[in-house]
Amino acid sequence: MLKEITVKELATELMARIDTAKGIDCCKDEIKMLAKLAGEKLPNEKVTVNWKER
Repeated sequence: MLKEITVKELATELMARIDTAKGIDCCKDEIKMLAKLAGEKLPNEKVTVNWKER
């Protein structure tokens, strides 16, 4: 079912899933969409990450 929600709602849901150790595999398409949106709307914003090499 497709449902339109705000970016804040999506971010809140993803954070809750991560915090409760629920899987986020179900949200793969949504995470990709969020990453695309962030790249377009916030291209120069900085974020601190714990980067792990492959």
